[in-house]
Amino acid sequence: MTRFYAGVYAISRLAAVIAACALVYMVGHIAYEIVLRSVFSTSTFVLDEFVGYGISVCVIWSLGYVLEHGDLIRVGLVLDRLPQRAQELMTAGAALVACAMSAGLAWMFWIRVARAWSRGTVSSSVAAVPTWIPESAMMVGLILFSLAALSHGLRHITRHPSPAPHVPLATPVE
Repeated sequence: MTRFYAGVYAISRLAAVIAACALVYMVGHIAYEIVLRSVFSTSTFVLDEFVGYGISVCVIWSLGYVLEHGDLIRVGLVLDRLPQRAQELMTAGAALVACAMSAGLAWMFWIRVARAWSRGTVSSSVAAVPTWIPESAMMVGLILFSLAALSHGLRHITRHPSPAPHVPLATPVE
């Protein structure tokens, strides 16, 4: 199981790097759009659409990495009052529910991707992006998060340590 956990963590890290690249792309596209509009009085006419795609990749593709580092928002109102083993089991249960729900969403996106592919559906912008492309990106991100949540849940059941290095935040959040 150690290789499974390490493999899922490596995939989550790669997905987080891709999400970071999407963020850099968005900043670059916005800067380019500002220059085009202010200097040349023109536009790419696809900023909102492409930045929307980038935001979805940033959020969904980074979830597994953030989960493994324990940086997702969690309300500890009930959890903090439980014994250690109960906390681990409740965390595992929540992770496995998240796994099942994200796998279900990925399945729904698969249906959308197949439908968009078969119909040749494109976006309504001037770019006419085939809609199966951004929907596939969302589907893959959900599959990656589902895998990370499964790994996270199993680790808490078996009490296996996280493969993620524990590095405290520079400015702790309380």
